[in-house]
Amino acid sequence: MAITTKRKILFTAAAFIVSALIIGYFAAGRETRGIINYYAWKTFSRDSGKGHRVPINDITLYYEIHGSGKPVLLMHGGLVFIESFYNQIPALAKEFRVIAPDSRAHGRSTDTDRPLSYRQMSKDMAGLLDKLKIKKADIVGWSDGGIIGLDLAMNRPDLVNKLVVIGTNFNTAGLDPKGVEETKKMTPGTAELKPARDFYERVAPDPGRWPVFFEKVRTMWLTQPNYTPADLKNIGAPTLIILGEKDSIKKAHGEEMQRLIRGSRLLIIKGASHFVGMEKPDELNKAIIDFLK
Repeated sequence: MAITTKRKILFTAAAFIVSALIIGYFAAGRETRGIINYYAWKTFSRDSGKGHRVPINDITLYYEIHGSGKPVLLMHGGLVFIESFYNQIPALAKEFRVIAPDSRAHGRSTDTDRPLSYRQMSKDMAGLLDKLKIKKADIVGWSDGGIIGLDLAMNRPDLVNKLVVIGTNFNTAGLDPKGVEETKKMTPGTAELKPARDFYERVAPDPGRWPVFFEKVRTMWLTQPNYTPADLKNIGAPTLIILGEKDSIKKAHGEEMQRLIRGSRLLIIKGASHFVGMEKPDELNKAIIDFLK
């Protein structure tokens, strides 16, 4: 018993060190207790789940399952990983069976030499649900994860019960022009990306692949997605669209998405940016849970 407890304490201490590497990615000076609490929860909670690796298409996909009940597929944004939902996973796991994957090439999942695309990542997620024998799930995606969610709702509607997209665009015209220019100037060594880069180099199957990974994601951001109004009109799943008041996705773009997806709702969270999950976690979590329940 003493040895087990010691191991848990050492694991938690190591997790706290890892957390320090990624906090700066989200924003300097933000509250650090959330992510520290998340690692503690992962270590001690009976709902924290374990990591799994499964062959999907031409990669090995890493995923975790937390909680029990109605299945919810939770998908992170570009360049990041499961841990970006440190505020959401513990809250959602109290209500649902949360399936949280690292997307293709991200985190602990493997990559190929092919370019990245939202369509391919959508196929990966459909493959994961099929492997888990989940016939239908609620889909929650932030940023790139939301785009994957849109693609699933368009191309595998049989798998989608309800859909929540957070800070999501359906074509590149929905991006704030200033953000696009900043993305064009970014390099693999951009200082602001150091915490995410450091974390990637700790957990990725090929830690030296960061420059290749970064360029793939940046190219995808600048050229995809390219869904049409007709594509969105084909979405039949009840959909909640969430944007931060100061999001890098244009408000008008979110309003257009709401008009195109039948019966969808648009929620603007005041005072939040694209990182609404870190800035306004209680408000975001309540909105997601209320909509899914």
